[in-house]
Amino acid sequence: MEDEIRTDRKCPHCGQLLEPWMGPPETGWGILLVCNNNQCPLFLDSNNTVAEFNPESKLGFRYAEDPANNYTSFNLATYCGSSYMDMCKK
Repeated sequence: MEDEIRTDRKCPHCGQLLEPWMGPPETGWGILLVCNNNQCPLFLDSNNTVAEFNPESKLGFRYAEDPANNYTSFNLATYCGSSYMDMCKK
């Protein structure tokens, strides 16, 4: 792992700088870089994608990268119930 986490990483979906986020201890993750932009197209569309498979789901995804794994990208599951998503789309 690099000694310092790069702070110039951007979300490829919206261009916003990724923000450090400490993963829960039980996951074994350290600090991840996450797109917290509620207007990010990946985030806004993700609940619809999940709902196709499980209409009751309140989950969606945010773009994330793992600095400890050579900044490998993945979709980080996140809460995004319909009322929350309605608020984000305004």
